[in-house]
Amino acid sequence: MKVGELRMDALSHALLGFILGRALQLNANLQILLIVSSVCLDVDAVSIRSREAAFRSHRGPVHSVVAALLASLLISVGYAVFMRLQAPVLLSVISVCLMGFLSHLLLDLLTAGNMTVLWPFSKRNFALNLTHFIDPVTLGVLLMAALLIVYAKTDAGASGIVMAGAIAFLTGGFVARWYMKSASIKIIRRLDVGATSEIVPLPTLRPDRWLTVRKTPFENGYLYETYRVDAIQNRIMGKSTVESPYMCSSGPVEPPIDSLQKAVTRSKGNKSLSDSIAKFVLPAVDIVSSNDGGVWQVFWYDAFTYACKGERRGILVKVRVDGTVTVNARWTHIT
Repeated sequence: MKVGELRMDALSHALLGFILGRALQLNANLQILLIVSSVCLDVDAVSIRSREAAFRSHRGPVHSVVAALLASLLISVGYAVFMRLQAPVLLSVISVCLMGFLSHLLLDLLTAGNMTVLWPFSKRNFALNLTHFIDPVTLGVLLMAALLIVYAKTDAGASGIVMAGAIAFLTGGFVARWYMKSASIKIIRRLDVGATSEIVPLPTLRPDRWLTVRKTPFENGYLYETYRVDAIQNRIMGKSTVESPYMCSSGPVEPPIDSLQKAVTRSKGNKSLSDSIAKFVLPAVDIVSSNDGGVWQVFWYDAFTYACKGERRGILVKVRVDGTVTVNARWTHIT
């Protein structure tokens, strides 16, 4: 999965910051500060080391309420010192920064990208799975609202009305997506899903089309049956299946690493890899080659991306029979 696919697009974040700033009648400096705060949390998607390293850090601790609060305090104090502001004004600056950061977290939570939003109190990942990473409806509504504010030369009151209208329209759209998400679950449940199966609905670019996954335990791993569902016409349009055995194996594994299950379990003991796997929506594993030459090649990828694009992008891990584990510091594409 590409790093760029894991976040709501930066333009949507910036447009929301601009609209909020105009509606609140902020001066030019605070308007810029709000827009920057609305976008800059995605700094954790940038890495000078590798795309894999960027993915491992993205939507981690930086995308949390605590980090948003700390960043607001840090930026606000720096801004106040630079602008030589009086102490009473500092609270307003902090509020502006916090508003930008929280708006970023809210938009990202609506997508299918996992976030540790409650860090450091919890490492649990959250995602509402309501909209695609890049939502053309959200972007279109925010862009139209921003253009209306700029070119219609609306005053503060009118800007507030435009903002309220845009938020109301988007809220209605997300409620409709929630309804269609529930409808896609019901469609798959009609297939006589076993009691051990879990239904995972995932959004696409179209609000009416969903990738609805039946996730069933399989050989200490999972069988992912992904159905392409039209939630409005109440029908299944296609299906793909991914089998990922052994991926739930845990515990220490001592050399020699002489089986597939041992190789997979040993690879998970690498912390950088386990951090990356936690970000996958539907983690899956393949063996690229056998242990010829004393090396197992274990390939971890996201079955969600495979269902979307029919290709596997992930992390290739080399596990030697003697227990040595090497994680490639790059993304690998396996056809």
